[in-house]
Amino acid sequence: MKRKNQSIDAPQRVRMIDVARAAGVSTATVSRVLSNAGTVKPDLAERVMEAVRRTHYVPDSTGRALRRQRSDVWAVIVSDIQNPYFSRLVASIEQIATANGLSIVLCNTGEDLDRERRFIANAISQRMCGVILTAASEADENVELLTRARIATVVVDRRVGSYEGDSVLLNNVLVGRLAANHLIERGHQRVLCLFGPSAASTTFDRYLGFQAAWTEAHRDRHGLQLVETNIHAEGARQATASALARAHPPTAIYAANAVLSMGVYRAVQESGRRMPEDVSLIGTDDADWTTMVSPQVTLISQPVEEMGTRAASILLERMEDPDGAPHHVVVSPSLIERETTGTMSAR
Repeated sequence: MKRKNQSIDAPQRVRMIDVARAAGVSTATVSRVLSNAGTVKPDLAERVMEAVRRTHYVPDSTGRALRRQRSDVWAVIVSDIQNPYFSRLVASIEQIATANGLSIVLCNTGEDLDRERRFIANAISQRMCGVILTAASEADENVELLTRARIATVVVDRRVGSYEGDSVLLNNVLVGRLAANHLIERGHQRVLCLFGPSAASTTFDRYLGFQAAWTEAHRDRHGLQLVETNIHAEGARQATASALARAHPPTAIYAANAVLSMGVYRAVQESGRRMPEDVSLIGTDDADWTTMVSPQVTLISQPVEEMGTRAASILLERMEDPDGAPHHVVVSPSLIERETTGTMSAR
């Protein structure tokens, strides 16, 4: 029996040399296999990986980070994790990171520039090897911190000031145009448009696109009500309820993101109106809930998973080639017509 003050020996950590001995190779060969150097013959690499599995070897990321002066961690900084769009974006990024032996730290700014700056400062101080950023505004002071620190960075979803580095963006002007044209073609003359914070380029571009299409169709400008609300569904619900209570309520509503779409849907239901018989709704982002309700929601969809995958792939490339030419990817949205939009002639 052990004495009370006698410690129990902890399991000894498996070292790289233990893997090398198990595989019958040098530690240099094990290192090349684990770093995906691509200079080891396939049969030899498989032998090493079998030894890794047999010995339960776990690479020492701390030591590797010290040698490279970078950790194996990405910061993924988004503006609103409650928005299903960002949840899907992060999931697609994490899939690529994990497949390449990297981890992610998720940071939610809540559209707050000060919080964004703190997250970026943490990424720099912790020597993270990459950052994917959905900026809270077009102000570029925060992104400049990453540029000066030479941390690989990809800006996703929103433009940032004079930043000329890697980016994956959506054609948000087209988002607004597609929504407007869909309602115009169905004869709507009074439309309520709900947008999030105007500091975001996505909001501004969707606003421009919708207004341009409305003007080009020679619609009465007084029939278009543009409202900026907060990022929460409750703000959209209240704005919609107020508009529907007027003497001449809108015949259609456009919600510029997934969270606002939820708020509008709830407000229409609470008002006792039917969609699309009494009021049409066109939302943004193909969130799961939009097909789980009845009527199902007509919306403008963006290829979220593609954006996340491409951003992660670009970041991997930038880590290997810090001085290469920047990538500027612009993807296109699409209209998904379901059950919440109808024509005025059918009323």
